[in-house]
Amino acid sequence: MSALGETLQAVARVLDAKELRWFVFGAQAVAVRAAPRATQDVDITVEVDRGRLAALASELERAGLRHRYPDIADELLRSGAVLPMQHESGMELDLVLAGPGLEALALDRAERLSIDGVHVPVAHATDLIVMKVLAGRGKDQDDVRALIATGEADLGEVRNLLEQLESALGQSDLLPLFESAVADVEG
Repeated sequence: MSALGETLQAVARVLDAKELRWFVFGAQAVAVRAAPRATQDVDITVEVDRGRLAALASELERAGLRHRYPDIADELLRSGAVLPMQHESGMELDLVLAGPGLEALALDRAERLSIDGVHVPVAHATDLIVMKVLAGRGKDQDDVRALIATGEADLGEVRNLLEQLESALGQSDLLPLFESAVADVEG
């Protein structure tokens, strides 16, 4: 099994045993839903009470994952939104703590798919597009186009979510980025 498969298997064993809601997002989710692309890490969002986070981190350590930055691990456990970890195989993992809003929607819509032979919850294409538009890098726009091309995403829902985010964030650049990607795919 590859480093990715070993990492996902270890994480799934811990998170599923604790009956936590979680999902894979980022490049690994895009790779399974649309188009493979090179990446050296895996991004996971998990819904967990901050009071249970230290215990979860300990369980993950017993499963072969360790903090990438041990000097600040305690601080990240107390107040961080992301726990940067690394599996003993060498695969890096960013464990993102779920918040309300978009992440809660994504938790509800995630579905189990096979990534490297391991069945894990993966963010839906609709939610991945919104996340990728928010990230806004060139490679994210490539991912948005690949996800649109699959036909799996609800483009109306993407527009609705991006409108809400623009309003909440005081931005006006999210919908144009998305519409540009739609035009590229359809045109």
